Amino acid sequence: MEIVQTRSALLSNYEVFSLLKEQENERKQQVQHKHPENLLTIEFEVVQFLEGTPSGTQTPEQLADFLESIKDFGLTKAEKLQILNLRPRSAVEIHLLIEECEERFSQERLEELINLVAEKLPRDDDEEVEADENSDQMEE
Repeated sequence: MEIVQTRSALLSNYEVFSLLKEQENERKQQVQHKHPENLLTIEFEVVQFLEGTPSGTQTPEQLADFLESIKDFGLTKAEKLQILNLRPRSAVEIHLLIEECEERFSQERLEELINLVAEKLPRDDDEEVEADENSDQMEE
């Protein structure tokens, strides 16, 4: 395997996950081809990791819909990619992902972005987090 062009494209976790699953299915159909064991191990571990992240449940439609809804935020490709991969829930998490966030966005605009993430990119653990937050509020 040879790298033809470095950094020719940025891939989201979902795209990597889909590609690896596709390659795995193709490999299962090939009976005689021998693949390097270390490559198979790495691919297996990456797939196992990504299945436990939000990218394991994303769909292409969700990604396209989300990217369309955040067009007017003026985010860079890298910022969009990080938001897709990490699905931030709070302003603090957004500040970690967006460069010069305070200068670029008002607090209301950040809340709008957080709400878009929650609406367009739901996470499997959203219900657990809400339950934890509610129990914390009850204790206070």
